[in-house]
Amino acid sequence: MIIYIYQCSKVMIDIRKDYISIRKPILFVIVAEFFIQLVANALLYILPLYMHIANYSDGEIAQHVSYRFLGVVLASIPLGFLIKGKKLKWFFILTGIFMPLFTVASLLAISFHEELLIDLTQFFIGVFFSFFSVAVLPYIIRNEKKENQTGAMSLHYAVISIGTVVGGLMVGFLNKLNPVLFNERNVLILIGLTGLLNLYFLLKVKIDEHVPVTQNKKVQLKRDFDWMRIFYTLLPSVFIALGAGLTIPFISLFFVHVHNISTSVFAFMSSLSSILIVMATLYIPHLKRKLGMRSSLTWIQLIAVLALVIMATTQYYNMYSIAIIIAILAYFIRNPLMNMVGPLTSELSIGYGGERNGEIISAFMFAIAWGGYYISAIAFKYLRNANVDYATIFYITAILYLLGILFFYIIAGKHSKIKPVV
Repeated sequence: MIIYIYQCSKVMIDIRKDYISIRKPILFVIVAEFFIQLVANALLYILPLYMHIANYSDGEIAQHVSYRFLGVVLASIPLGFLIKGKKLKWFFILTGIFMPLFTVASLLAISFHEELLIDLTQFFIGVFFSFFSVAVLPYIIRNEKKENQTGAMSLHYAVISIGTVVGGLMVGFLNKLNPVLFNERNVLILIGLTGLLNLYFLLKVKIDEHVPVTQNKKVQLKRDFDWMRIFYTLLPSVFIALGAGLTIPFISLFFVHVHNISTSVFAFMSSLSSILIVMATLYIPHLKRKLGMRSSLTWIQLIAVLALVIMATTQYYNMYSIAIIIAILAYFIRNPLMNMVGPLTSELSIGYGGERNGEIISAFMFAIAWGGYYISAIAFKYLRNANVDYATIFYITAILYLLGILFFYIIAGKHSKIKPVV
């Protein structure tokens, strides 16, 4: 027992060292990102439940939210070129102002069933969300020491989950406190307005940003980027994104329709799951040192895929009480494991891609992630309209995940042998 406590204390000290030396301006940006992610995760996990209550069908929900994903995709790639050689703070501030305001407008449009306004506001939410998300990884790479970058990236990914925790607790607690006053719409509006607090922390960021010097301010596609390296780097992300897009935005509907779980219960589930994600993500730098990049990525994701398959299969015996228990347990295994590898996939992709490809790789990774959501949301709509069950859709996700894991495994092997392009 004493040896076990000693080993745990050593691990905790190692983990603390990964984060204590991160620069204060980086921390302010990450705290500001928390408020952006609070809004983004509420839209991702809770908005479909509110739209379901507002009498939208699964197909209609998928169609409307797909415009948010489309906005991300159309904005991300141009932003990747635009931010090259430029300071990034103002991109964060634009997100901090407009994303919360468009969120509130979208929720009001849903309550009045103004279909065109729903699509427009969802689209611009995606556009402004991409401003922050495309710029944040290059900002960390530019302005943080090499030895602190894995820790800063892990903290960045942990904040995404912390946003889910706080949002889920707000929805669940307030809805239980007063279901009439704090219905799904009103709590989502409150979360949207809370998102404006990000501006306080962004205005505290005072740093002479490091901007990589370019020989020619005019971007030339062939000269400035190694496109073959970029293609290989992004290939696994395509499969992961397509699979995630079939599952993550609609997993709440799976629990509602298959296991009859209420909004408040699922909100608490999301919060607890996200706490596990935060804990797991903060452990990543230590795990990477122990197992290495390749083994960590591969085994964590394989176990997550197995948990997804187990969760999906509960649909076929949901008449038994054990099914909901297994589904929830599998959900709590799948979510932390699949999300905790985010810092590793980002570090691997940007590291293998090389410094001169960093901004465009970050942009493409974000565009692919949300583009996968857009394409898969459309696919989900047609699959559900064709009465394809949730389990089959999640099995398709598992196949796509396995292809992504395979290509990440190959790239991690190449990265360990080949010097990255700089």
